[in-house]
This record gives sequence, structure tokens and C-alpha cells, in this order.
Amino acid sequence: MPTIRGVAFDLEGTVVDVERAHHNAFLMVCAEIGHPMTFEEALERVPGFIGGGDNIISAKLHELPGVAHTAEELRARKMKHYERLLGEIAIHPRPGFVEVFAAIRRLGLPTAIGSLTAANQARMLLDRSGVGKLFEGENIVLKEHVQRFKPAPDVFLETARRMGINPANQIVFEDSPRGVQAAVAAGSRPIGMPVYTMPRAQHELIDAGVCRIFWDWREITVNALLENLNNGGA
Repeated sequence: MPTIRGVAFDLEGTVVDVERAHHNAFLMVCAEIGHPMTFEEALERVPGFIGGGDNIISAKLHELPGVAHTAEELRARKMKHYERLLGEIAIHPRPGFVEVFAAIRRLGLPTAIGSLTAANQARMLLDRSGVGKLFEGENIVLKEHVQRFKPAPDVFLETARRMGINPANQIVFEDSPRGVQAAVAAGSRPIGMPVYTMPRAQHELIDAGVCRIFWDWREITVNALLENLNNGGA
């Protein structure tokens, strides 16, 4: 197996947990358009509710019976709720991330962010969480930097390029099935970091092609993980 020479991280969910704010904002929109539902019901009724991205989820809500709003109007409503919710919460890295990141850097491996979050939102999350200071600016790849979005491989091809490595020598930490598919398509090795612990989240990551799943950054011993991957394990 190719030796690991660099590490890419998705941002939202994987490094900074704001997924609940995203989902709660969409649930507010559901209530406004006459389709109130719980989170569990949304998982069943709205394909891609975890990891699908705003455009996909908004399009699926537009397809619900009796919804007159366009997908773009629904997305705008969601963003209004989301921005308000973000203003009410503290934003931190997921527990254990900073320690794992430091261990990776001590080994001399380059790192990158590979996220399809829009630049203004990403910069806000990076600044408020303190994560931005950990990454060199040129190694932050965002929505505006690629032509095709996940599950296309573009974002992780670009993180590998900026780190100066072959994508096959790259680990990708991801929380969503579409992100895992993007890593697989790039020829990299994806590690799942789901936000939600229900079996469905695990199964979707496995189906997408994840090498291994960790529920918590504090479970990870970097040297052991790299040794396992470099020896062809997971």
C-alpha cells in the first residue's frame, strides 16, 4: 500500500461540529412549509439529510407535496435560521481534534482542509473555533476552489496537490458518505468521523467505502493508525 504522506480534513462535522445547527435550521424550514418532522423522520423522508449539502436537501424539500417555494428560496430560509443559530452557540473543534492534529504535525506530515463550505462561512468557522490558525492559508481548499463538488474527487485532488503529494498517499478524515465517496474517487484513504452515532450513519459510511470509523478524535492514536494503514490495514 502507498505510504501516508499527508492528511486532509473535511471541516463541518468532521473538525467543527455544527451539523446540529444545519439540521435544526432545515427542520425549522420543514415546519414553515407545512411538513413538520423530527430529525429521525427527516432521515427517512429526505434523502441526503446527513451529508447531502444544502443544495441537495433544499431540492428534496422542494419535491415534498404542496411545496410552492423554489429550492433556492428554501435554501435561503435555511441559511437565515442557520446563521441565527450559530450566533447563539460557542464553536469549538470536536474534542481531541487539536491533539490528533498536533501529533500528525510532529511527524512532519503536511495537512489541509478540504471542504465545500462557502468561503465566508468557512472563514467564520475557522476563526471562531480557532482551527484556522493551525492551517497554512494555501492548504485550505473550499467550495470556490473546485469545479465539481463531492462526491466528485476534485476537492481532495486539490488538497493533495497543495500538499505536494500523490492522492494515493493521502488520508482523508470525513463525516459524510458523499465526502467519503469523494476521497475514494480521488484514490485516497478515507477515515470516517461521524457526528451521529446511530447505526445508519455507520452503515452509510461503510457503504461509501470508508477504511475505518472513529466516533471520537480521542479514540485515535496517530502512530498506530498510520502504521496500520502503511501496512495495508485499516
